[in-house]
Amino acid sequence: MFYILNKNSKDEVTFKKIINKINGLVLIFFYVFLYFFSNNFIYSQSLEKSDCEYLIPMGNILQIDAQLKNIIVRNEINGCPLKMGDSILKVEDNDINSYEDFNYVISSLTKTDDISVLIRRENSVFCLKCDKNALERVNFNNLISGFATLTYINPETKEFGAVAHSINIGTTKKIPIKKGCISFTDNLNIRKSSKGNVGCINATKNNVIGEFDDNTTFGIKGSVDNIDLSNHKKYRVAEVDEVKLGKAQIILQNKSNTCKKYNIEIINIEKQRKPDSKGIKIKITDPQLLRETGGIVQGMSGTPIVQGNKIVGAVSHALENNPTVGYGVYIKWMLEESH
Repeated sequence: MFYILNKNSKDEVTFKKIINKINGLVLIFFYVFLYFFSNNFIYSQSLEKSDCEYLIPMGNILQIDAQLKNIIVRNEINGCPLKMGDSILKVEDNDINSYEDFNYVISSLTKTDDISVLIRRENSVFCLKCDKNALERVNFNNLISGFATLTYINPETKEFGAVAHSINIGTTKKIPIKKGCISFTDNLNIRKSSKGNVGCINATKNNVIGEFDDNTTFGIKGSVDNIDLSNHKKYRVAEVDEVKLGKAQIILQNKSNTCKKYNIEIINIEKQRKPDSKGIKIKITDPQLLRETGGIVQGMSGTPIVQGNKIVGAVSHALENNPTVGYGVYIKWMLEESH
């Protein structure tokens, strides 16, 4: 049984007032809820975004050691179609996964010419014909080692980026890496750059700090272990359109084995809308760095570029005819390539 209100005029007015008050309270509660919910949502989104937008620029000189997925041609022989940087995939339909595989197959061959060799050159895979004598004279390797600079470490994930360009051999770019490691170095020995001659850095390998297997267009990517980052400053990742002409700094390890800021000038910027190299053109202006290196040297690839409180990019190339001038890649492109 339903209870039905007695609808005289006075009761009806009172009832309408009660309903109006209830509707008003509900409306107020709704707006308050919407305000706090939207603010909390935006705040949590900005926190999540902020965590991904801060990196620690490093500048340490690294020794990079890597085992390649395939054996690579390291020299060229007259009369042999193989070129430096070619990856050997098969010989006479036999898979080649190591130098031992190659030696075994070659030593087992009974024929001496028209040997079928399947190779990868840049982005193409095709077959060549070689004679046995030439194949026995070609030098192969599936290990590489060199020096470059540690660009950044993500303080949250411990992911790192370095080099700022792919590891290449000959004409082959982005050589597939099976596994690699990076190590800190000390006892730097720098051969200075001069006009027409880009110098280089050599150093003594120290402790291994991380591993990688990703060789991208804009450098190697991996993760680090057992590194204390508590005394390192975090910098915000600059958007491409936030990079400005004028004063900036690079962070680089010196002969005292400390990472120091050196003054540079950003003299040109390309407003790139998609990932590409050479977006930033720089000039070394710091007198101390010029005395020590003569400009940009081999081994500085990956050196972080900072401007104010932002990390904006990394050094990638030097101009041979004027090594005080070089190019950098935007940090945004290094990060996008890693994802």
